Amino acid sequence: MRLSFITDEATQSFEEAVAFAGKYGLQGLELRSIENLAVDQLEKETLLEMKRRLDGEGLCACSIAGSFYKCSRLDEKAVREEWEKLKRLCAAADILECPVIRGFSFWQEGGCAPAGQLAPFYEEPARILRQWGKRLLLEADPSVNTTNHGALAGLLGLLDGNLFGAIYDPGNDIYDPLGERPYPEGYEAIAPYLGHIHIKDAILQDGKPECVKVGTGLVDYPALFARLRADGYDGWLSLETHYRKNAELSEEQLRRPQGAGFTAGGWEATAESAEALKELLTQAGISV
Repeated sequence: MRLSFITDEATQSFEEAVAFAGKYGLQGLELRSIENLAVDQLEKETLLEMKRRLDGEGLCACSIAGSFYKCSRLDEKAVREEWEKLKRLCAAADILECPVIRGFSFWQEGGCAPAGQLAPFYEEPARILRQWGKRLLLEADPSVNTTNHGALAGLLGLLDGNLFGAIYDPGNDIYDPLGERPYPEGYEAIAPYLGHIHIKDAILQDGKPECVKVGTGLVDYPALFARLRADGYDGWLSLETHYRKNAELSEEQLRRPQGAGFTAGGWEATAESAEALKELLTQAGISV
């Protein structure tokens, strides 16, 4: 397994993100916002320079944490704008030699839409992905139509597995309104589609979910890591800490993570979770 982190969980500076990876022994960066800009808004020359820096440090961009389809599926203009965003994300991924991009399943509107209603919206993205040779990994999230991994598996079962897969985020299950357990239920539901893993942890504080240092929350990481080792998972574990030291993220920042306000206070939190993650992996007998 290889380790990475979503860069704006710690810093908005690409140079600082490279330094963070080196300091904490991470092999990759997962890019979301850099200098307050989403990756698809960065200039070509900026992306080329980033690739040169990554190559020089022996690092890679393991994924682009895009916000594709975090919009209303009922707004035709917004959907078409997302298709243009996906093209820009694919172009950026091409420069960075990154094979995968993150996506979602639209904001909930009057409840969760069934998979059969969502699947047709991925026909045009499939054409774009096929053209660029990229894969879109969808993430379960409490704010979108697939709030947990079981629901996400239902959608992915209707899509082309060569073009679409899943990000498994066990910490997101603590926020699931339907109460899916991260492990084993969440993992077993999504395992056939698994392409990437996000690492976060959370507790329930007076019934309200709250992210905490990895290994101190409700996700059974020792059992999960033992299962990943047994299953031969050799992909990425990417930190998406979603908590801050001496600061608190708003619900809107959690729904739309990006920019300096979101990042503030994140370096220390991501650093302690990076160290905690490596210790958990060592205890599980997993080398990284």
